[in-house]
Amino acid sequence: MYAIGAVSTIEMRGDWSLKCHPAAYRLAYRSQHDDDEQVAEFDSFISNARDEMVFFDVGAHFGLFSLAAIHYGGARARAFAVEPSPTATRIIEIQARLNQVSDRLRIIQASANSQAGWEDMVSVGVIAGGYFVLPTENHSARELTKVQSITLDGLAESQSVMPTHIKIDVEGNEASVIKGAQHVLSQSRPPTLFLELHNKMIRNQNGNPCETLNLLKNLGYETFSLDKTLLHQESILDKDLVRIIAEKQS
Repeated sequence: MYAIGAVSTIEMRGDWSLKCHPAAYRLAYRSQHDDDEQVAEFDSFISNARDEMVFFDVGAHFGLFSLAAIHYGGARARAFAVEPSPTATRIIEIQARLNQVSDRLRIIQASANSQAGWEDMVSVGVIAGGYFVLPTENHSARELTKVQSITLDGLAESQSVMPTHIKIDVEGNEASVIKGAQHVLSQSRPPTLFLELHNKMIRNQNGNPCETLNLLKNLGYETFSLDKTLLHQESILDKDLVRIIAEKQS
């Protein structure tokens, strides 16, 4: 369909319309219209955007948050979409081109981790290879794909930027991403974080969801709900999946 020009223009919000590859809205962006929790997350992100923002979109999928950062961050905003799936990064590239922001949206086909190198991932989702996650012991060797991994500290250094905002949506690998961002998160003007914490998934993999929260606390971050109500660790850990904002208070 896309090859013959089937591109839709979607009103994502009242002040923002977006040209879309046919799969982009159907398989991803429509959740920011139909799913109450994702609507709240997206609206919270938009309300926290500011002029000239530099956005690290970690686990970018089809890049909607990156596109929003560029739109709501003004003419000098930039986004760096970190995504391991070749299918998803191809969609991001198309979306950037359709919306004429390719010069301000840098796509990095990689996973974010505590150290640079390579790791095994598996593809899941409604389209083949469109969504990569870490494997479990139930996955066979033939299901694994070698994926390049980077750190956010390394990304900041290689691009000669410091992010003002970071979104982390990595299906239970949040602590590893934060471990690889110690310099970025310790700067004098620390970025605002938007996190999806997959507590149930981490427990199912014999991990401890407290690790991410403890890392943030040690870095001086406080955790808030999407409407900026201060959250304590106990209330966050009560949920299987929780979307939060983390900021350092001046």
